[in-house]
Amino acid sequence: MPELPGGTPAPAHAYVPGQTARHPEGWFDPLKTVNADPFDSPAMRAGLDYLHAGYFWECHEVLEAVWLALPDPSAERHMVQAVIQLANARLKLAMGRPKATLRLCAMVQEHLVAGRASRPIPGATPTDLLEWAANAAELAAQAADSEL
Repeated sequence: MPELPGGTPAPAHAYVPGQTARHPEGWFDPLKTVNADPFDSPAMRAGLDYLHAGYFWECHEVLEAVWLALPDPSAERHMVQAVIQLANARLKLAMGRPKATLRLCAMVQEHLVAGRASRPIPGATPTDLLEWAANAAELAAQAADSEL
């Protein structure tokens, strides 16, 4: 099975609802392991590998396990939610849904503000997340303008 640069198994394709086939049930279950330190867990590493490789639905699927393992409320949970919403925004962009993308990019910013006291997520600094959200929002605004 091919692997991404971080060593995470690569699915056969990126799942984009309405465009590609959904992955087999349970395919991601082995990747959802969360350690005592959720930020240093296989699930976090796999989710970030998927984000960086353009597997946005897959990122969301795996990082949900990390999000659920964190205390609610907590700054760390907001940081993971920012990454999940960024992946969701990029997915909506791929699906041709610019308004949803813009809404989700705003949510990324809100979660980053709420999570500002969090320790950093290795491989996903707040600056990186803000830049990627701004890029997605710019592309979404251009797509929305072209729809008019």
